[in-house]
Amino acid sequence: NCEYMLSDNKIKNLKPRKTPYPSADGNGLTIYTLPSGTKSWRLRYRFNGKADTLTLGKYPYLSLKEARKLKDEYLGVLESGVDPKAFRRQQNTALQQRVTFKQAFDRWYEKRKGDWSPRTATKNLRAFEIHMFPYIGDSYVDELKTKDLLEVFQIMDSKGISDTLKKVKNWSSRVFRECVLMELIEYDPTSLLSKDDFSKAKTKNYAYVAEPSDIRELLAVIKKYKNRGAYSVAEALNMAPYIFLRPSELTGLKWEDVDFGLSLIRIKGEKMKMGREHLVPLSDYVCEKFKQIHAVNGRNCYVFPSPVNISKPICSESLRRALRNLGVSKERFTTHGFRAMASTRLNEMGFGSDVVEKQLSHLEPNKSKRAYNHATYLDERRKMMDCWSNFLNNLIDS
Repeated sequence: NCEYMLSDNKIKNLKPRKTPYPSADGNGLTIYTLPSGTKSWRLRYRFNGKADTLTLGKYPYLSLKEARKLKDEYLGVLESGVDPKAFRRQQNTALQQRVTFKQAFDRWYEKRKGDWSPRTATKNLRAFEIHMFPYIGDSYVDELKTKDLLEVFQIMDSKGISDTLKKVKNWSSRVFRECVLMELIEYDPTSLLSKDDFSKAKTKNYAYVAEPSDIRELLAVIKKYKNRGAYSVAEALNMAPYIFLRPSELTGLKWEDVDFGLSLIRIKGEKMKMGREHLVPLSDYVCEKFKQIHAVNGRNCYVFPSPVNISKPICSESLRRALRNLGVSKERFTTHGFRAMASTRLNEMGFGSDVVEKQLSHLEPNKSKRAYNHATYLDERRKMMDCWSNFLNNLIDS
């Protein structure tokens, strides 16, 4: 619990001298500035009464935060009666010094996968299986250069998948940085790449309608699907404008998520894109509609079970196909458009953007406000959802 003496600004301002010199951070952690300008982390400690030093890695490849974390790990090993140097030699032997990128990734992923929701972890793992392993999975990490990573990333860039590229690059960097800590490689080959090496990410805009007359027309078209499509698809499509969940969140609803007593949908974090629990207040109209659906599908665990396999829900793709079968083109409206439609109109109706954004389950950028919003806005969102249901129903009846 010592008071740290270094900061990133202090480290960056350390100038080289004729001879190496140390700058202490605390609890034995020191950074040495060499005449060449290189900055190297070292941990000074005593084992069996003898002073010793362990080199941890170079700054900034090993950040201040990571150096402190590594120091704590080695001091924990020391407290257990093991020499940190011997412990690291044992680790390096276990790693067999040379590992492939896939082996390095698998070891890193196994340790870190608990940091994300199962949905996010699985999705990102799949991205590596598709975009990284076929190209560099069998390459040794100590042979991979910046140009090798650039070539792989540029293939992704050419496909226009900027979001996936950003996540894969970030995870790859973390894998390589762990390899640096283990002294398997000297540097992270992705660290020299910048956003200028890739195309500028394009904002994805989903087609939607927002004028009341256009919304009325859309609702009338959607209502026709009840007479020609599967029951679950028809009901999900007709409920979509009222609760404006993401398509996969709507189609994957289970009855255990619906609380009729509190007139509330409660979706667990692992099912949500942002990885946190989401509450959806239900208007009286929507609650009654769910009761009607329950009378038909209540024996199934899913609110909208697949007509082909009742042990699974319908998929979000079925909603898109339903719109196209109704003659609604992708240029006019997409299944994600229900969210944009609601957001636009609700802001026009005078509801605060914080309340609307919370209902859309968008991430609040201010960390201190996130927990506050979760509780505070529920009553306001309930009123908003009542107004929204009345707005839609009045359009239908007019």
